[in-house]
Amino acid sequence: MSTTVPQGYQPYESGPITEPTAERFEEEQQDKVLEPLPYQQQFLNYGETYHGIITGIGAGKTTALIQRIGLNIQEWNPGRTGVVITPTVPSLRNVLIPELRKWGWLEIGEWQPSKKRWILPNGSTVIFESADNSRKIQRLRGPNIAWFGMDEPSSIAADAWDIMVGRLREGDYINAFVSGTPKGYNWVYDTFVDPDERLESVNLVHDVTTQDNPHLPDVYTDQIVEQYEGRFYEQEVKGQFTDFEGLVYPWFGEDHLVDGPPEQYDEVVYGVDWGHNNPAVVLAIVREGDRWTIADEWYERRCTTGDQAKAAEEFIDKYGQGTIYCDPSEPSNIHEFERDYGLPAEGAENAVSPGIRKIAEKQDDLRVARHCQNVRNEFSQYQYKDDGDSDDPLKQNDHAMDALRYAIYSHERAGSDITDLGWGS
Repeated sequence: MSTTVPQGYQPYESGPITEPTAERFEEEQQDKVLEPLPYQQQFLNYGETYHGIITGIGAGKTTALIQRIGLNIQEWNPGRTGVVITPTVPSLRNVLIPELRKWGWLEIGEWQPSKKRWILPNGSTVIFESADNSRKIQRLRGPNIAWFGMDEPSSIAADAWDIMVGRLREGDYINAFVSGTPKGYNWVYDTFVDPDERLESVNLVHDVTTQDNPHLPDVYTDQIVEQYEGRFYEQEVKGQFTDFEGLVYPWFGEDHLVDGPPEQYDEVVYGVDWGHNNPAVVLAIVREGDRWTIADEWYERRCTTGDQAKAAEEFIDKYGQGTIYCDPSEPSNIHEFERDYGLPAEGAENAVSPGIRKIAEKQDDLRVARHCQNVRNEFSQYQYKDDGDSDDPLKQNDHAMDALRYAIYSHERAGSDITDLGWGS
């Protein structure tokens, strides 16, 4: 495949490239790369209310998101207010804002980092928000807006989409749009694809592959092709919605979802899976009697151990003191949790098959808060090798699943001295 690699096109310092990440392109190179590819141009259509671009990784979906933001603030809804939502604060800080700055957009008008607001000379305002947890999702209720966009919607709870649609009340061209990679048959599929449930007035671009982006170096696409296999390849590289066969927890479904944790519970534990290129995870899990509820999740790429520790601190402030069971493969990280943050962290039991059996034993008593979208995604994608013919799980879609296993299996192995803590959610 021939490629055009502009000057300044560099990968992230670690992890796969998803977009060009240099400080700023020279003007002629910037214009060349920002000129929409055919599938990006379809996403930029004017007319429909709801727009989606669902692609393989690195196919240019974030660039398309930025292009549609630009059209809203300059041409379609000048002087109006719009909102851009990312799954977490780190994804906003480490991905979207650097991209806007690199393309030169944030040099126009006033960028207010403390308020996460961008004020344009023509009176347009862009508010940037994250949807990390149920509290932040509820905070999305607010002033009327003309448009909003979501980056990686499959990692955001459906409640956030519903709330934002309800805020679309004024503007010359009311529109909402999403860009991301599919994560199984979740609310994004229902909203944009399913013929029986999809919204009216939808413009969807999907089944766009990583290889469809001519700006990617061959070495990158070759690496991606080698990295993934089977259904995960279809999802991550080909950008397809797909079923995963040989699921580790095939019993998980809608009946396991709850609106939130119980108001009173007996104890709380936390599970931590380390990551950088792969997602890092912190789960808060509460127990009321025999019922365990995954109350909250923190799920983020390209973060530091300190970022994870701060997430754990916030969960402890919200849900109460409890042991933090961590992936034992990084003892230095566990030590950092203890030494620098005073967190009650310890290495987890890491027996995979017994841990999976322990979670399976609790299928009747395990619940997940609806806003924990990444946990829900992994339950529907965590699978055994060879589509179920192996006893070993694939090391894919397993980050939240590992954190869940660390917490519950380790806690019950240790034997808890349970008292009625009476913590509220």
